[in-house]
Amino acid sequence: MDFWVTVLCALLASILGGLYFVGAFRKRRPKEPPLDKGFIPWLGYGLDFRKNGAQFLQKMQKKHGDIFTVLIGGYYFTFVTDPHSFGAIVKEARGKLDFTVFAQELVVRVFGYQPTNYDHKLIESSSIKHLKGNGLVVMTQAMMENLQTVMLHGLGSKEENRPWQQDGLFHYSYNIVFRAGYLALFGNEPGEEKAKENDRAHSEDLFGEFRKYDNLFPRLAYAMLPPAEKKEAEQLKRLFWDTLAVKKLYQKNNISGWVSEQDQGLAENGTPEYMRDRFIFLFVGGVSGSDAGRCGGCSGVCEGHQL
Repeated sequence: MDFWVTVLCALLASILGGLYFVGAFRKRRPKEPPLDKGFIPWLGYGLDFRKNGAQFLQKMQKKHGDIFTVLIGGYYFTFVTDPHSFGAIVKEARGKLDFTVFAQELVVRVFGYQPTNYDHKLIESSSIKHLKGNGLVVMTQAMMENLQTVMLHGLGSKEENRPWQQDGLFHYSYNIVFRAGYLALFGNEPGEEKAKENDRAHSEDLFGEFRKYDNLFPRLAYAMLPPAEKKEAEQLKRLFWDTLAVKKLYQKNNISGWVSEQDQGLAENGTPEYMRDRFIFLFVGGVSGSDAGRCGGCSGVCEGHQL
């Protein structure tokens, strides 16, 4: 009899421990925003978010207000849907709000890059040098030249019957800014006019591939991709790792010092070449404007902790 009592107690302890692990007993803490865990342990609202992230967040906003916390696939995420609140949040001290741990996990998941303690210092020093003062002047000039390459080709052409091309404002702007930014950072093909044609074609192809990746980005960031889309995301990541490989990068002209200096810093610090390829992919996310906080038109801030 004592044996079965011991077994039942152990089983009960395992069940309670499992429920605690999946957050079944998590309660809203003092001064926290509304907490909504859904009805499914651990998964929470994962299926709803994966089905239609924007619609789900709009639903939660109507239910809880501009700030709320939901359980999605083993993580608690706090979403801030009022853009006027962002300033006050990001100014909070790290003791109250630190994104470091979650950001490191996100970089691994989305870009395949394993960050190190050295990275932050390298990025900070290089950004101060190249994104301020004279460095910013050089970057701006490169951007303007590549905007002309992308936008102004074909003007003055003698072809009188060229058909009109129509496009949505968002897609057109996204296309132009991405392609010009990509060329400004990663350089141009050697040569003259033929090289510019190659730059336009290459950047257009790359933009199409990145749009596919960008559409997967929100669910990828929250680890909620179904198997088929997860496979597609991995294929796209490998495409970008290969396209942006440092061996190919240094065959270009006019590479931004912001990119080359950071890559050289990683090389000097002993970072493997395949990991440097992945680090370069991080810059593409910056060119596109995509980040973990943008998801289906809503901006989210993650608490950065796992259950």
